[in-house]
Amino acid sequence: MIQPLPDYKNLDASGEARQAALRMEARASAPASAHMFEQLVAPLLRENVHRVLEIGCGTAALSRRIGQRQPHASVYAADKSVGMLQMAQALIEKEQIGNVQLATWDVLNAPRPALAHAPFDLIISSVVIPYFTDGQIEALVPQWAQWLAPGGVLAFVEQDLNTDSVHFPDGQLPRDILAKHQRDIRPGWCLGLRPLLRRAGLTLLPRRSFLWTDQAYGLYTQEVLGRMADAARDRGAITDAQWTEWKDGLTALA
Repeated sequence: MIQPLPDYKNLDASGEARQAALRMEARASAPASAHMFEQLVAPLLRENVHRVLEIGCGTAALSRRIGQRQPHASVYAADKSVGMLQMAQALIEKEQIGNVQLATWDVLNAPRPALAHAPFDLIISSVVIPYFTDGQIEALVPQWAQWLAPGGVLAFVEQDLNTDSVHFPDGQLPRDILAKHQRDIRPGWCLGLRPLLRRAGLTLLPRRSFLWTDQAYGLYTQEVLGRMADAARDRGAITDAQWTEWKDGLTALA
């Protein structure tokens, strides 16, 4: 049975912070996660990267990896969930990482996280774009760009859920599930981020991609794709039979 996703926008209020944190750590501990770090993030960690800010850090899995790889850097990891940050702090202490500091920060309601003062050599986020509206992202990207030091990098590590659907023999079914009401892709997602970065005055770096190579779907991926199927059925994009096919397929691949 595919369980519903935690309410990632309101984890503390919903009481789901610990559940979400355990889930995030399970995904971060997968071998593919370490491979993804090496391919997408490690190339950004030049010797002159001394100050790093992670936005929406969750359990700070990414910041912890950066801190261990870049011991001379000061890494600031910010999230609005107190529950997530509690687990992050416990893991930082367990792993004895001395250069990662945590800050509670709701990006929509505070100008910047406490303790973390610009400029930064690297500002990075991982899978946070889906939790903002298009308008919010359009406002936040130029704001974050202003916090960069000369030569600094603003990086987004985002997922393309189309690639998670390659196992399904009916290629039209994933497209029906992923399709939006009036448009196929949100302006803030994937390639749509690049015009926002350009308008913010940044020079675009070549895109890097990584194919998650685990043969089984973890809980997180199951639940994200399951939720999308629920929404597709609710708006009439797929039938009940197709919804069942999708859920059964995800369960079989778990």
